[in-house]
Amino acid sequence: MVIEIDTDRLISMGLSPDEFVFLTMSNQNASTQNLKLNVDLDLLQTNGWVKLGEEEDLVIRDKFETNTVSDFDQMWAGLLSWFPIKVIAQGSVRMLRAQNADAKANEKAKLKYKKIVGTDKIKHERIVKCLERELDFRKRGNSLGYMQMLETWVNNNSWEKYDFVETKDGTNKPDIEPGRITRSL
Repeated sequence: MVIEIDTDRLISMGLSPDEFVFLTMSNQNASTQNLKLNVDLDLLQTNGWVKLGEEEDLVIRDKFETNTVSDFDQMWAGLLSWFPIKVIAQGSVRMLRAQNADAKANEKAKLKYKKIVGTDKIKHERIVKCLERELDFRKRGNSLGYMQMLETWVNNNSWEKYDFVETKDGTNKPDIEPGRITRSL
């Protein structure tokens, strides 16, 4: 597991690098047994980072995730929660992205998305809304199998095709019947 440590953030949080590594790994249910970490669990509980239970029960409090997960990471996870993992096209399964948000296969798309969105939550919400519209259009038009892979979708700014698309009745629902795409002139 690779863990990036921002020392300035650790100082502001009042954590040692060992405590940060321990909390990060525990939060992701990874074993810390093979590491020689100097961690005082009672102090972490006193400072509100963990809750100690009976025997070896340990609960990482929300305070840790709130202080360590960046706004961008939350936005990226939000985008991936909408973006399909796989689709069925002509009887075969196509993978569109890796399931894990931090997977190597998603890394290029994540970096590109970070350049596009940065920490702008409004722009992120607009992109997610466009993705919702695209998924709705594709489901109704029976074309979900032709959805682009995540990296292509991000690189091509494909959400822009569905930005501010409204139908005749003023909703964002497509004016098509399943299986047939028509236009009105």
